Amino acid sequence: MKLRAFILTLSLVGLAFSQAITGEADSLVYTQDRLIYRGNVKLIKDSSVLNAEEVIIYLNKQGKPVKIVAKGKVSIVEGNRKSFADYLEYDLTKEVIYMRGNAKIVEGKRILEADEIYLYRKEKKLVAKGKKRRVRSVFVEEKK
Repeated sequence: MKLRAFILTLSLVGLAFSQAITGEADSLVYTQDRLIYRGNVKLIKDSSVLNAEEVIIYLNKQGKPVKIVAKGKVSIVEGNRKSFADYLEYDLTKEVIYMRGNAKIVEGKRILEADEIYLYRKEKKLVAKGKKRRVRSVFVEEKK
């Protein structure tokens, strides 16, 4: 039988966010400076859902999350935006998301694919880089 870790209202993580985060995984390891979810990980905050094989939430000395690292078949669904990558790193203090390895963002009919994608949330800026392949984007203009 699969071991499932449920944390309905994770107070350590909840301190940094106004809403609770729900976490599910096959296993969970907690240390003083991090939470490590492994196996079929699913994190839910508001209407956002993150899935991956492994997620590590790094905590500062006060127990507040400062960085989230997700590895293995990473997907995030936020409203009508879906993001995919092999690896994702989210610096919560700088509000910068870094995605690499088959990085892809789909929003409606718009698609962006690259080896690396940086999302600067504060600046509302996106940077996509190709290393092994060229950056590919599809923007469908809607008829008025």
